[in-house]
Amino acid sequence: MTQPPAPATALRIQPAALAQKVAQQLDRHRNGEAYPVIVVAADPVWPYDPMLALPGGQRARVVPCVSPLAIWEHLVADRGDEALVLLTDIPEASLGHGVRSRILRQQVITVEPWELVVEAFGAQVPDAALERERWAGPALLDAMPPAGWPRLATTVLTREVALRHLAAVRLGLDRRGADPDDLDVTTLLRWSAEPGAVEAFNLLRAEERDGLARWLVERFGRPARALFALVEAGRGADALPLGLVCEALWSLDTPEAVRAQGRIDHYFGGLNDDASVRGLAVAATQLVGMMLTDRDTAVRRQGHALLDRAEQLVTQFGAADSVGHSRILRSGFTRRVSAVAQALLTGLATPELGAAVDDLAAHQLAKAGAEAERLRRVQMAQRLVRWLSTEVAPPASVADGVQRQIADWGWVDRALNHVWAGEDAHPQLQSAFQAVFQRAQQRRRELDAAFANRLAAWAPAGPANDGDLLTVENLLPRVVQPLIRARRPVLLVVLDGMSAAVAVELAEELSQHWVEYDPLSGGDVGRRRPMVAALPTLTSVSRTSLFAGALRAGTQSTEKQMFDQGRWGADARIFHKGPARGGAGEVFAGELADAMADPTRLVAVVINTVDESLAHGREGDDAGWQLNDLGFLRSLLDLARSSGRAVLITSDHGHVLERGGEHVKAADASSARHRTGPAPAGPGEVELTGPRVVAEGHRIIALWDPSRRYRPMKAGYHGGASLAEVTIPLLAYLVPNVTDVPAGWAPVQDRQPDWWESTPPAAAQPDLAPPTPPARSRRKAAVVVGEALFDVPQPAAAPGVAAGSSDDLVAMLLATELFQTQHALTPRKIELGKIEAAMRALVEAKGVLSTAVLAQRAGELPARAGGFVTILQRIFNVDNYPVLSQVDDGRTVRLELALLRTQFGLPPEAA
Repeated sequence: MTQPPAPATALRIQPAALAQKVAQQLDRHRNGEAYPVIVVAADPVWPYDPMLALPGGQRARVVPCVSPLAIWEHLVADRGDEALVLLTDIPEASLGHGVRSRILRQQVITVEPWELVVEAFGAQVPDAALERERWAGPALLDAMPPAGWPRLATTVLTREVALRHLAAVRLGLDRRGADPDDLDVTTLLRWSAEPGAVEAFNLLRAEERDGLARWLVERFGRPARALFALVEAGRGADALPLGLVCEALWSLDTPEAVRAQGRIDHYFGGLNDDASVRGLAVAATQLVGMMLTDRDTAVRRQGHALLDRAEQLVTQFGAADSVGHSRILRSGFTRRVSAVAQALLTGLATPELGAAVDDLAAHQLAKAGAEAERLRRVQMAQRLVRWLSTEVAPPASVADGVQRQIADWGWVDRALNHVWAGEDAHPQLQSAFQAVFQRAQQRRRELDAAFANRLAAWAPAGPANDGDLLTVENLLPRVVQPLIRARRPVLLVVLDGMSAAVAVELAEELSQHWVEYDPLSGGDVGRRRPMVAALPTLTSVSRTSLFAGALRAGTQSTEKQMFDQGRWGADARIFHKGPARGGAGEVFAGELADAMADPTRLVAVVINTVDESLAHGREGDDAGWQLNDLGFLRSLLDLARSSGRAVLITSDHGHVLERGGEHVKAADASSARHRTGPAPAGPGEVELTGPRVVAEGHRIIALWDPSRRYRPMKAGYHGGASLAEVTIPLLAYLVPNVTDVPAGWAPVQDRQPDWWESTPPAAAQPDLAPPTPPARSRRKAAVVVGEALFDVPQPAAAPGVAAGSSDDLVAMLLATELFQTQHALTPRKIELGKIEAAMRALVEAKGVLSTAVLAQRAGELPARAGGFVTILQRIFNVDNYPVLSQVDDGRTVRLELALLRTQFGLPPEAA
């Protein structure tokens, strides 16, 4: 092996390398002396433990010696039972014969770096490229970890392997749990932002620092070149924030941006390489974007600190007017918020509003943290504007009102809750939220007024003339009792006070692990069902009526007595707040767990979290309800899932929230929202009479206006006659892929209101051009060069049907030669009628449908839903292009309509 010349300066040596060299010498040249003295040519500095552990359990004492006298003193001293290693940079010729005669081999042992390094890696020789890096041998020796370098399986130590391991040590990858294979541009930039990292790099010997930087630039290209130009200029710690600023400035050619670029060029020393600056900008933006959404709080905090520093640099370079378009800087986010606020203040669902919201959502800061919540509220305001742009007819009946409250207006209430939560930093957005809220709240008030009139006319007769309208007292007889007769284990959860708005959010989260069903579909397409509360809409009336199966008023004791009398099964059990709670270390009581384990028992559990929040308020300012907010519901549902129970989640009444309303004084007030005196109904009130009114004389005066109350202010109220109070949501669930769906149950077709995610029809906005829908992300179809691989005939549109019409799309699809070929090649044949029904259902649902609903619409058994979709994918995913895919862990099927048209040669969608 050709050895490079020795370095000009004394070699620094680490304990692992020294132990390796000493053990080598002792094994080869002991000469019978048990505890020899070994003099090693090295830098006479030893900041480590003086006792050096050697292989085989031996030990040696290490002493640095800066003079011949120091060496002699250690030679003549009594050193006991230990080998002695003396480190010195004194030339051997200066030691004299007397000293050399007393040391091992009568000479100073020189350390050849490549010999030790190659041996440490378990190799035999370095490759030629590594040997040419003369600085690398001493550097690898100096950087050797305490456990030594990792042993390789090859005989040749390559330049790539050696320098990657060296860089990993010098950059401290092990501190972040990384290894040499993780070294990339991202790792390099993360290193530059660590406190003291660049300073430590600059303390390396100049040869190693320059050599390592050259290799890293060679390996990782332009971003690394820009980074080490900053390091050389003493600005390395600012690489990431400066990269964020450059990402904004180097994408403009305005005079202001060009001037700021010139000021920044000084930071890079003599780099003068725009391509490298752009490379750093792209890499920095990607990395900081990932840091902002990292699971580790410390990493997210560091990402925000880098953004703060970037804003300081923006000010320093006078670039504030040139970075407003940035997709990651706070300046860019603020500009986008201003654009959204301006668009919202017009009060119209314009293309400009959609573009402004999409632009805000595309910003990196909109993906997590407080800014993500700001985006969510902006999107809720946008939805309210879209809803306000639609025509809304007043409820035609009580049944129509409560159904639309579940299917449409509960979503409005959800959006109103988020918009009311407001904005804490942007005055213009605050004004926009306030304007949108007031307009939407006024429309909701008008709907409540119309509903109150329908309720007053309906209350005397009740549900007799309303077909399948479900009332609170009929839940157990109509929904639960058939399950009991069929010996179906059931869990009934009553979330006291849950409104339609709360149910919308809860159902959205539960859809990740459960399939929602309509227990009263009667063979029709499933929909989420409403129930009508008893009057007044109080717990003492409506919840008692629910558990009694008849209109009643009572207390918790009454509910238990009525529920446990045997009508709903001999072992039916109801658990209220106290009995349901467990002791120390328990989520809920052992009695509840035992009852859930018994499949013959109907178990009912009351959770008061929502109702209690109306009286006492909630911690924090976040709007909406999630599963984790609702007591032990998550754990209870997990127990129900493991025991195979059908789950019914409902309430006894809804609620309205305090929104700065009016306190109306009433001496005869019986609750915050109803009174019982003889005085007639006044503004915001309605008189309700009849058997559904569980009060003296079957008469009450109830507030329908959500902005009024009779009692002192609380967080929310119930007892009145608004849609949000009278409407009770019913959520019914089974576990996925269940084989024995109860009779009459059908999967709910989970369809949001049209205005929730899409623009209202143009007819509703005659003066506005419909906005261009956002492009859907999809993979490109295969490109065929030259002759087409398959000649797929273009089917002609049916007479009177526009090319690309959704009404005729499926018929044209099934007529294509490609479909017929794909269908014939499928191992397990599916009836053509089922395929047609499934595709029509997907087209009608705009390409997204739950797997359970798709199977139901196609006439396939629920247990075969997964296999059914798999076969459809074999037919339609030609050449593995994802025309049909499953998302949400298989719970949802997505059809890419544009890709379907491309793959099967169908006409494009009509403009």
